[in-house]
Amino acid sequence: MFDRFLSTFSVVSRIPVKLKFTFDPSRMDFYLPVTGICPALVGFLLFGGLSFLWDNPLLTGIIVLITQYLCFNLFHLDGLMDTADAFLGTVDREKRQAILKDSRTGVYGFFAGFSVLSLKIALLSALSPFIFRYPAVILAYPLCGRFAASLIPCMTKPATPGGLGALTRDSKPIHCVLGIITALILWILLVWGLLNLAGLFIPLSFDTGFLDADAFLSFLPMIFIGPLTALFYARLYGKSLGGYTGDALGAAVETGEILYLLAAYIILGCL
Repeated sequence: MFDRFLSTFSVVSRIPVKLKFTFDPSRMDFYLPVTGICPALVGFLLFGGLSFLWDNPLLTGIIVLITQYLCFNLFHLDGLMDTADAFLGTVDREKRQAILKDSRTGVYGFFAGFSVLSLKIALLSALSPFIFRYPAVILAYPLCGRFAASLIPCMTKPATPGGLGALTRDSKPIHCVLGIITALILWILLVWGLLNLAGLFIPLSFDTGFLDADAFLSFLPMIFIGPLTALFYARLYGKSLGGYTGDALGAAVETGEILYLLAAYIILGCL
C-alpha cells in the first residue's frame, strides 16, 4: 500500500519523494483520487495562514493556486492546454498526435490555460465567505478532478502502448469509487482534526457544526462531475485518437476541479 501510494504520488507531483519505495503503479485507479488530499491540504493551510495576515480573498486565492500548480497541477494544466490545441482546431488525426507531442503552446492552449486560471481565481474569491464555514467541502476540488482522471482508463483504452496509458490500463471503476470514498473520508477527518488542534472545537455531526445538511449537499456534485468529465474526454480521445493519453487525464483533472468549484458556488450561493 505504501509503495503504491508513493508511486502514484511521484507520477502526479513535482515534489521529490526522498523515501525509498518500490515503484508499483498497479493501483493508480485507487490512489489517484487519494493523492488529491495533498493539494487540498496545501490550499487549506494557506487559506488558514494567510487569513491572519490580510483580508484579501483575491490575493489569497492567487497565492493558493500558484502554490498548488507549482507543486501538483502544472502537469495537468499542460494536458488541458495540449488538448485545447489538438482538438479546438480543425486538423486530422496525425496532426492532433503531433500537437500533443509538441512542447510548444498554441493560441487555443493559451486561451484554455488563461480561462481555467481566471475562473479558478474568480471562484475561490467568490467562495471566500463560505471557506471558513465549509473548508472540507470547498477545498475538496482537487479530489474531484483526480477522481475524473482516474475513471478515463475505465472507459477507453490507451492510445499508445507506452507512457502514462500503460500505467493505468488495468484500471477498474470499483477501485476508482473506493478511492474517492477513502479520499473524502480521510480529507474530512483531516480537516476536522486540524481545526480542533487550532482550538476551533467543532462537533463532527451530520446535523450541526462541521457537517450539516448544506455541506453534505455541496459534496453531491462530485458524484456526477467525475464520471461526466471522464466520459467527455474518454469519448473525445477515443473517437479522434483511438484511446486516451496522459494529456486526457490532465485535462480531466483541470476540468473536474473547475466544475466542482462552479457547482459549489451555485449551491452555496443559493442556500
